[in-house]
Amino acid sequence: MARKTTNKKLGVKKNKKSYDTKIIKWIAGGLAAFVAIVVAIVVILTYTKSYVAKVDGLKIYDHEYTYFLQNAVYTEQQENFEEPEGYDDMTDSEKYEVFKAFWTEDRKNKCIEDALEDARQFKAQYRLAVDAGFKISGDREDEIKDNIDSTYTTYLNSGISKEQITSYLFAGMSRSDYKDFVIMQATVESYKDELKKAYDTSDEVLRAIYDEKPDEYRTVGVRSFKIDIDEKKPTGENEDMSKYEAAKEAALKKAEEIRDTYNSGKLMSTYKDEDKTEIDQKNLTFENYIKAASDDDNSSKTGGLEQINELNKSAVDEITEYALSMQWNEDRTKIVKTGETAEDGAKSTDSEDKDEEDKAGNDEDADEDADEGEDTEEASVMTDLEIIETDDAIYVVRAESITDFDNSTESSEGAADSIKDKIKTQYLADKAKEEIEQKVNDSGSKYNLGSRKEDLISDLSSEVFQDYGI
Repeated sequence: MARKTTNKKLGVKKNKKSYDTKIIKWIAGGLAAFVAIVVAIVVILTYTKSYVAKVDGLKIYDHEYTYFLQNAVYTEQQENFEEPEGYDDMTDSEKYEVFKAFWTEDRKNKCIEDALEDARQFKAQYRLAVDAGFKISGDREDEIKDNIDSTYTTYLNSGISKEQITSYLFAGMSRSDYKDFVIMQATVESYKDELKKAYDTSDEVLRAIYDEKPDEYRTVGVRSFKIDIDEKKPTGENEDMSKYEAAKEAALKKAEEIRDTYNSGKLMSTYKDEDKTEIDQKNLTFENYIKAASDDDNSSKTGGLEQINELNKSAVDEITEYALSMQWNEDRTKIVKTGETAEDGAKSTDSEDKDEEDKAGNDEDADEDADEGEDTEEASVMTDLEIIETDDAIYVVRAESITDFDNSTESSEGAADSIKDKIKTQYLADKAKEEIEQKVNDSGSKYNLGSRKEDLISDLSSEVFQDYGI
């Protein structure tokens, strides 16, 4: 039965003209974790040693072509399929029709050619790596094969079927074919590691990359309290809006109370009854109040905190927009909205209207809870609370941190996961990929596809497309 992969957008995109090497690094390193190669569909076939074409005498086997075609289909869908207006309200059958309409014959033929080009590059790069002296062999080859065997046995003993292991761990290949494929990929990666050594990774180079698209790297920590609107917003033109509007007004009133309380330096409490006659938890910091009373299901664990950037967006578009509008002031002592000064960001929306006597009376309670609250030095960089309205809920939010090129550090010594490290890793990977592809392309006709078997290509492609339902 064909799987339908269009009912939701997948969150990770692959670059075109590339193949996944994460599984190779994992297998080669012997990490004891289950990693599935990211493909949309895996077709399990009984493979022979038939091939679809040759590159400089190296055969592109049918299982290799199928792997690259699966990746090409996945990439095409990820990068170019767009949900039409009203998609979320469609039935599954209607969504599937939209999906099938997307997959024209021209689009499928493009995926076939993309897969063949990726396979050509792969074989040519392997040849270059071997000629340069980076072929994986001996103890290293045995280690990779043993890791694959060990992983296979571990998951088989855990109750995972051979078919599942073949499909999701071995990308539909036999174990023997997969070993050969991994060793070839590891050979190419070893050569790329050597090429990376020639590139400048100074702070100036990495900073220039960061400055091109800072919102893809920096993260803004946003904490939010969610208040559900108890009535669903009517969609019909003539439907009665009164119940919805009343429910939204009640939610907004509660949001304003939370905003004004914390912005004026006071703290909120929770109560055991709706009349607020018996306190349950007294003088809670904003984080603890979120954990106790927010309508978000995960708030008790997260405290309402999200780390947001262009590639890791909030589920609420308005919160993402809010986060991306934040920046450091000139001396990096305060988070402000783009276009604001530190003085603007420091003003509370309604704090000037607060009764000073009430504020003073609450200071003692606030002091009692200081040890449980935010560190005052850290809190000083935060924005005041403000309100974000959506059709379904009201949010009380503030920006608490910005982690960027200048202040990002490793999570632990040697982790190499700071923003600077991540930029460096991606930069070197991109440069090595560009260089080795250029070496292939500069070789003239040496690495052209030869002995192309159109009938076998057509049959294998039809099986992949049929399994997709396209």
